[in-house]
Amino acid sequence: MAKSETNIAKKVKFPYETSVARLRGYSYYEKLFMGDHFNAFNIKINSKEYNKAYAQLRYVCANFAGLISKVIADMLFSEPIKIKVPDGDQEWMDAFVQENKLDVLFYENALSNSYSGDQLFKLRIKDGKKMFMSNCPPGIYFPEINIFDVDEDPEVKELAWAFKRENSVGKEQKYLRKEIHHPKKIVNEIYLMKGDTIEGKTTFKAAGLKNIKDSVITKIDKHLLVHIPNWKTTTRFWGISDYYDLTSIFYGINNRLTKVDNILDKHSDPLLIVPPGILDKKGQVKKGSLGVVEIKNAEDGKPEYVVWDASLENAFKEIDKLVDVFFMMSETSPDILGMGDGKVESGRALKLKLLRTVAKAARKRLYYNHAIKDILYRAQLLAKAWKVGVGEKNLKLKGEAVMPELEWADGLPQDLVEQIENENKRIDAGTTTTVDAIMRIDQVDEDTAKRKAVEIKKEKEVMMPQSTVADNPFNKVKQVKKKAEVKGAISKNGGTK
Repeated sequence: MAKSETNIAKKVKFPYETSVARLRGYSYYEKLFMGDHFNAFNIKINSKEYNKAYAQLRYVCANFAGLISKVIADMLFSEPIKIKVPDGDQEWMDAFVQENKLDVLFYENALSNSYSGDQLFKLRIKDGKKMFMSNCPPGIYFPEINIFDVDEDPEVKELAWAFKRENSVGKEQKYLRKEIHHPKKIVNEIYLMKGDTIEGKTTFKAAGLKNIKDSVITKIDKHLLVHIPNWKTTTRFWGISDYYDLTSIFYGINNRLTKVDNILDKHSDPLLIVPPGILDKKGQVKKGSLGVVEIKNAEDGKPEYVVWDASLENAFKEIDKLVDVFFMMSETSPDILGMGDGKVESGRALKLKLLRTVAKAARKRLYYNHAIKDILYRAQLLAKAWKVGVGEKNLKLKGEAVMPELEWADGLPQDLVEQIENENKRIDAGTTTTVDAIMRIDQVDEDTAKRKAVEIKKEKEVMMPQSTVADNPFNKVKQVKKKAEVKGAISKNGGTK
């Protein structure tokens, strides 16, 4: 590196100043998701008043933040999506999905995306023999964003993270590792750091890291990183957390629950009131430990306890109102948690009650639908370019890469009785086939549905045998009568010759 470049690098801090606020947001929202609300709000508020207010209280946390993230992830990916590649190599795609456990990977991605607001998919080739797909945390992602067009896919996408390890002389050293993604190559760099300042570029060998090349040709003209915003607007590149406008509600619910809990504890051990003269003023009896107070006007000199009428009705009403506001603002229907009013009569009725929650899941599905298709298409391109196999059979991709098609479930419990009735009506109306109906009801592929349809047809034929002319009792009567008439005619004519 040139001397001028080194001097510039020494002035650069990591994390980059333009990304500090975003990274703090990720950390803050993750604490809320994990239920560590006390420390999350302590960091966010960062005031002596907060610490003073809660210093003597036992903090009570209702983790509504984690709840809404789990609910939306369940609706998106608790039922695995069906990935089809028409006119492509379906066997390869199925093996790739199975090998990389994409059902679990997608679910974990959606869970983290809900609270962080951003997530990434990443493809990589290991030793030129194996291809993997994984989630990539947004906290190490630093793309070169076009501020004039935030919807444009960045040309340069940098992954960077700091770490410590012993250098070649056995001394602990802090390093900055960079993995800079371009459409056709990946550049690897490593820097020395002092505190949060980048000192200068070094080598992987000096850092004790082996088998890392300075650059790798990806052999395809697309990035191996795909960014998935949770949801966003036209004025920003980064996604928005599901918690961004709910933190004051979380704080309010926790605050009220904490105060109520501590008030009830405080007054569950009341002071004892006694008449004068019982306690020794010389200190032979410890008033504090006994919880005793002397008063002159004690009735009849009778000891009694100081009790308090809590009157917490208004506090509980406020909590109920805050919870109602939470459900409204987070687009989470109480019915999805089994907390709704009244009995749901049908699957259709349930969907109407969950209208806003279903719409929220559909909004997120828009972003995931494009991202999953994109990353799976690039996976095929990468597998073809490197001629790597997947699965136990080490399957190579046959033919060219094909843009996949996705079939999504709605994530809601199915009313099987209602679904069967609807499918029967469609079959009677001629708007669907038996095979398609079986696929939708039993959630099976086309070949399995065809076999079931044949088996059902055979069973119907066995259970309901077709009647013949000979089996009809009315026909038998006619046949006997006809035979009698023929026999009479023969007798009348004197028999046959």
